Amino acid sequence: MPMRRNPAPFVVGGLLSLALAAAQAAEDVVPPLPPPRPDRAAPSAAEPSKDKPAGSEAQAKPEETCPERLTRLGVRFETRPPIQDNACAVQDTVLVSSLPDGFEVSPASLMTCPLAEGLVRWAREVVAVEAERHLQTKPKKLLIGTSYQCRDQRSGGKLSEHAFGNAVDVMGLEFDKKGPLTIGTHAEGSPEAAFQDAVRKGACPVFNTVLGPGSDSDHGDHLHLDMRARKNDYRICQ
Repeated sequence: MPMRRNPAPFVVGGLLSLALAAAQAAEDVVPPLPPPRPDRAAPSAAEPSKDKPAGSEAQAKPEETCPERLTRLGVRFETRPPIQDNACAVQDTVLVSSLPDGFEVSPASLMTCPLAEGLVRWAREVVAVEAERHLQTKPKKLLIGTSYQCRDQRSGGKLSEHAFGNAVDVMGLEFDKKGPLTIGTHAEGSPEAAFQDAVRKGACPVFNTVLGPGSDSDHGDHLHLDMRARKNDYRICQ
């Protein structure tokens, strides 16, 4: 009768071989790296690395000059050389012939560029709005009496802001669908009186000096607007 072989040694040997293979495979697997410490987190794609060489970022856009702003706003003007006439002097000199939206300046007037910017703001935010509200029309021409003029104040004693190109005298306005309006005395309660009062008051936040009819004997027929700088931003609005 043939002898039967005990299978146990083969089974045990096979199991040992499988265990050794599994252990070897486990040794070949690279364990995952731990997450970075919060204080050493890698820079994200949205954040530039602090290790970039100096000057690698785009340089800041230079600030616009005053004439560049006038051009962008749609002002028609010519730049002029600085003026020096004894004590009278004008810097940032421009000759303005038209404000935005076809609002003509007549005659073309010599002034500082910042004063021209003030006229643009006043024309757009005040004059055009009040002309539509009170007169139901659009302003088309700003009538200027004096802009740059080398002279003293009418009261004497010191140079006028006109001597620095820093003031204009508005004598009146013309409109699309209405006759011209002259600065002066208008019938109380009339649309013209309401318009003149509104544009005069609306000029006060824009200009540092606003003088008109009733302020004194020298300004009964025009609005004097200037950008004279005073201590503590003191303004005169009369």
